[in-house]
Amino acid sequence: MSNFGHVKRVTASVGGREYTFRSKLEYFWACWCEIRKEQGIIKDWWFEDPDAMMELGTRYFGNKKLYLPDFVIQTDDGYEIEETKGWFSSKDYTKMKLAAEQYDNPITLIFANLTNCKSCRAQYDRAKRLEPLIKRVIFDAKKTIFDKIPIPEI
Repeated sequence: MSNFGHVKRVTASVGGREYTFRSKLEYFWACWCEIRKEQGIIKDWWFEDPDAMMELGTRYFGNKKLYLPDFVIQTDDGYEIEETKGWFSSKDYTKMKLAAEQYDNPITLIFANLTNCKSCRAQYDRAKRLEPLIKRVIFDAKKTIFDKIPIPEI
């Protein structure tokens, strides 16, 4: 059981579709996806699409893990996965690593503001270890993206 009761769910309409996001970070990223779609940078995007569920094989006892990406992005070259994280646990690291190793889809990992400070060092180090396996890691989406675009009030 996770301790994320303080994180408020957000229900909002983005691109004419109604969604319930688990955090403001997911909502902000959906707005960013819609802006990219309107500008023709991407073809389409989906939030937690059940058809995108991935079954990941582990090295131990033939166990399987299920992974549902936050965002699936359709580009001219195929499909990409974009995962937003407020907290990056070791379980999340394992799932992202397995997905990167077992699937060809490029993965982008997005944090609102993750720095190499003492309290966040373990999360930061996990993300840095994933960098060679995935397309990119955005450590400061709030400053580099969200502060520069118009995001509707919720």
